[in-house]
Amino acid sequence: MKHLAKFLLLILLNGNLLAQERFPLATQHYHLKLSFDFPNELLKGICQMSITNHADTAVSQLPLLLYRLMQVESVSDQQGKQLPFSQVITHYKEFPKLQLNSIMIDAEFQPGETKVIEIRYGGYLLGYAETGMRYITDRISPSFTLIRDDAYAFPKIGIPSIAFARANINLYEFTLEVTVPDTLMVASGGKLVSAEKHNTESTYRYTSKVPDFRMDIAIAPYNKLQSEGLNIFWFNSPEAASRILEQGQKTMELYTRWWGPLHNDNAITVIETGKGSGGQASETTILLPQEDFENTDARFLYHELSHLWHVRIREEKGVSPRWEEGLATFCEDLVPEITNRESQGQLSTSVNSIIRQFKRSLERTPRLQQIPMIEYGNRQLTQLSYIQPTIMFAVLYYWLGEDIFHQAIGGFYQRYSQSGASTPNFTDYWLEISGHENLRTFFNDWIYTADYAGLILSDMSLEDIVKHYQSIP
Repeated sequence: MKHLAKFLLLILLNGNLLAQERFPLATQHYHLKLSFDFPNELLKGICQMSITNHADTAVSQLPLLLYRLMQVESVSDQQGKQLPFSQVITHYKEFPKLQLNSIMIDAEFQPGETKVIEIRYGGYLLGYAETGMRYITDRISPSFTLIRDDAYAFPKIGIPSIAFARANINLYEFTLEVTVPDTLMVASGGKLVSAEKHNTESTYRYTSKVPDFRMDIAIAPYNKLQSEGLNIFWFNSPEAASRILEQGQKTMELYTRWWGPLHNDNAITVIETGKGSGGQASETTILLPQEDFENTDARFLYHELSHLWHVRIREEKGVSPRWEEGLATFCEDLVPEITNRESQGQLSTSVNSIIRQFKRSLERTPRLQQIPMIEYGNRQLTQLSYIQPTIMFAVLYYWLGEDIFHQAIGGFYQRYSQSGASTPNFTDYWLEISGHENLRTFFNDWIYTADYAGLILSDMSLEDIVKHYQSIP
């Protein structure tokens, strides 16, 4: 095993080399079988990964990542042959607080070859809140258990590098087989195949509806509420669940009217999760923490539902700046502005507040004044993706009008939802739809350069910025 440890060290030391390109091995399918020892807070898993080598040369080793308190017990190929492996607790080179179990498996993949690798593993899950990622409070508990990518609760291809992770997001399918006490229910955004009771336990089997970039499994004493197009898993408040269902249906109808039909006719699943666990969304699943699930203004619901119309962004160089988070944040105030008379004026008031807060951030941290939005992903500044693009989308909305705005957002989704796109594809599409040539100047200011900072720092309001672009000949 010594040569494996040396190879792992080489990868860690030269993580930047691998991070610049997509890694040739990619997971096509997961078959994940889980069981739990709740009194001792233990998970036991059998994970079969169908992995393809997309390179034109052979790859001889498979790197995986797993939660720091979990251990791999054995690794075998599809014929049952045991494969040599090593594992070591390490940390992200860009984020030393984030510790993981880094595994290296001796497995030969010929060019274009797909193999099934089975990993048997188990251990504890105590989250990552101590790293600053406070939303990752995941743990094994009968009151609420969450298994997801964020906590590395199942093996994932990767090395301890944020740049590597961002450059190697890929879509996969899954089948799940999860056994729990019969007092609990397993929730997933996949399609429920069966739920079978054996003595005091129940086994839930799910299969993915579409290829996705994440896999979420929630376990709690859930109840289920559903209608055409929406499934709601809830465990605390039936009134909140009914309200979420009604608000969700109305918001989906509104977004569909604005942006056109989703290219996914599967029901959307909304899962209530534990307090402070963070809202997240994929093409079929929305995780909504308890405090947002019970919040009557439904801002997080508007935010997460808007992500269903998101086009997967993959830049030719570097990683996405995640401007879609700004669009979703903009929708938090746009929806009530349109649907509730009492909320009229809320949108501009909220955006002007964001502008003032952003101005203070730019003044406190002058280096941010030099960083274009297109670089937010590459500079690990995606927290700003909830702020600067929100202002950008508000300016577009008030400048070009709601008709052109929704035509551009919806048309971009309808054209690129299957293939994915880049940020230049996005800005070019706005030019195509609107016919406004001065949008080139606008997108240069707000995406490709940091010229937007001058407008923010000059104490301009949203209304002033809109007038500024209206005045450009």
